[in-house]
Amino acid sequence: MCICVSIDYISFHARADPIPSSPHVDVSRLRCSVLLAGPVSEVLRDDNLLIEILVRLPPKPSSLPCASAVCKRWGSILSDPHFRKRFRKHHRKPPLLGFFRGYAKNFIPAMDSPDRIPAARFSLPKSRIPYHEDEAYMGCRHGLSLLINMHKGETVVWDPLTGEERIVAFPPGFNSASMGSYCGWHGTVLCVDAEDGHVHGDCFSSPFKLVLVCAEYNTPAFCSVYDSASGVWGDIFSTMTVTAGVSRLRRPSTLVGNALCLLISGGDVLVFDFEMQSLGLIEKPVENHGTDDWYFQLLRMENDGLGLAILLDLTIKLWERKSNSYGVFEWVLLQKTIPLEGTVPRRMDSALFVGYDEDANVIVLTTITGNFTLQVDSMQIKHIVKRNNICLDTFYPYRNFYTAEVF
Repeated sequence: MCICVSIDYISFHARADPIPSSPHVDVSRLRCSVLLAGPVSEVLRDDNLLIEILVRLPPKPSSLPCASAVCKRWGSILSDPHFRKRFRKHHRKPPLLGFFRGYAKNFIPAMDSPDRIPAARFSLPKSRIPYHEDEAYMGCRHGLSLLINMHKGETVVWDPLTGEERIVAFPPGFNSASMGSYCGWHGTVLCVDAEDGHVHGDCFSSPFKLVLVCAEYNTPAFCSVYDSASGVWGDIFSTMTVTAGVSRLRRPSTLVGNALCLLISGGDVLVFDFEMQSLGLIEKPVENHGTDDWYFQLLRMENDGLGLAILLDLTIKLWERKSNSYGVFEWVLLQKTIPLEGTVPRRMDSALFVGYDEDANVIVLTTITGNFTLQVDSMQIKHIVKRNNICLDTFYPYRNFYTAEVF
């Protein structure tokens, strides 16, 4: 027998008995009287069935705090770390809480009230790294952010929700003196434990990898990978050919299957393959007419394919890497185009790419009327920041399960 119960209906009709709180959840002793009759009442009295219902609450910041206010029994269940872990494992994909705009101190919430998380809720890094400078912030993935202090030769892996950080010095021989005074730096951090969708609540409870990239104009690019489990850097890899250097825009990298892809100056792509342990270069499509880095954006396509969006004359053209009849991968122009003219409330004289959420395939655009998100598949557009001028700050998406207010 399947019993469908509305959480909103339960929350409205449930009433708590005055039961003393306990630091340990003992669901066999905790009971909450419910003013419901019939099958619904039986469901709510069964601890296992109740947990099956609660674990299916939407993964929004307000869901667990609202449900925990129903009664002490619910609050005890929802605050149990084992329930939290099961909740994250059930949903796997955390919600988009917002964007770090340009640097760590500037956070733009993406959700409406009551799920809106203001910037004041985050704990800034405790180190002396210049987190207010846009060249220091590299982006975030799997609940962790990465900052680089080029002057001290160190990186900071930072958990925005807790403020906890790990300082990792550059690998030996990997600095501006050896790589070149004009070397452009970039990096990314990612969880290596796929359990629960890479988001584990305590982001430092699982091992992570840190990829550091250095690329100077007209020279080969270099990279090295740090493994937190061993606490050591791996070998230094380099491209076989020269590159145009790391883009001044410092776009966040895009994870495509086992490869980490980074857009560099001119529209070319640096690719580090974790499985093959190699660093390669993919040139931009020959037929493209893009003239500036602002008009290029890497995409993660279906089946972990690498895509490229090129913006020209307020029209986005889409390219994808596909295998030809000889088994060689090449750029293929897709039939789908995305016209931007007339898709926003006011006419756009110009638009630029400033961010990308790889988990939702959402591009962030900046225009004279503010910032917009564009869902590539549905072409749905949302106005997230309103202003009267173009903002060139990079928007770094931040996804995580926010349950800080459940007690």
